[in-house]
Amino acid sequence: MIPNGPQKVPSLPAFFSRYQARIDAAMRAEIADQKPAIYDIHRYYMGWKEIDGTDSKSIGGKRMRPTLAMLAAEAVGGDLDRATPIAVALEYVHNFSLIHDDLEDMDRVRHHRPTVWAVWGEPAAIISGNAMLKIADMAAWKLRRAGVDEAVALEAEAELTRHYLKMMEGQYLDISFESEESVTVDQYLDMIERKTGALIEASIYLGGLVGPASGPNRQQASALKALGYELGRIFQIRDDVLGVWGGEETGKPVGADIKRKKKALPAVHALSNSTGAAADRLRQIFRTKGDLDDEDVHVVLEVMDELGTQEYCQSIAEERWDKGRRMIESLDLSRSAAAEFTELGEFLLVRES
Repeated sequence: MIPNGPQKVPSLPAFFSRYQARIDAAMRAEIADQKPAIYDIHRYYMGWKEIDGTDSKSIGGKRMRPTLAMLAAEAVGGDLDRATPIAVALEYVHNFSLIHDDLEDMDRVRHHRPTVWAVWGEPAAIISGNAMLKIADMAAWKLRRAGVDEAVALEAEAELTRHYLKMMEGQYLDISFESEESVTVDQYLDMIERKTGALIEASIYLGGLVGPASGPNRQQASALKALGYELGRIFQIRDDVLGVWGGEETGKPVGADIKRKKKALPAVHALSNSTGAAADRLRQIFRTKGDLDDEDVHVVLEVMDELGTQEYCQSIAEERWDKGRRMIESLDLSRSAAAEFTELGEFLLVRES
């Protein structure tokens, strides 16, 4: 454990609620006038409607990425109105990826609700996901209406595109790992840097880029981008831990990622470090076609327990957070902004859902 690391599970940082109403209103407005039924799928997936079109009491997700964009904009003394279009775009990109991710993994439930493909079918999931990506592009175009200079708006749009392309590269790598018998930790870290890290990095970077009315502070924006890189890795490593040991808080059973033979960090560590009969058994299990049965999942969990896999994964996340904490201390931020970024890192490190 890193000295002085967080000792208890923190609650969701308070600043999430500070931006929630603004983010939700702007996201709803983006498709408010759209009548075709495809947008009803989007309203459902965002948590605003039920399957039958009635209003939903669902909270939806955390809106992590738009919140990070808002937080970064405020941290550099920027205007939230200027950051709102890119924040909305980031959340629509994220949900585009989730709709397709659910289909690729054949997951029938997300956030305790049926997924798009499970309700409307696979073709509808593909099309509605693609449409959501283009809604994101339309949202980003509104940077100009918010007062962002043309050159900065174009730069932000290019960065958004570059980062969601990296996200797709990472998703492809993640899928390809399922058929690879051996995946190294370095390969895994490269994958998560793309799949999850890219959009979290983009969120903090783009908020800091477009927020200031006087134009971007390049040095500060670049420093925020580097911090976003570390936070993105922490987020995914913790996600991998929850995918194996998360339980009810995540809406998935213990061992969910093992059952699917997902080559996330726990599996990579176990396959790389087991020896003798245990190594042979793990390789045999991961060669099995289709999902694993409960007995095989139990065997893998036992091996991981013997190897200290969960502790290893958490230690990797803590190493990234140690670096992230030093970055926050070196940034020229107000005391309150630095405290909120620190609170964010501590939350990501030990979150339960």
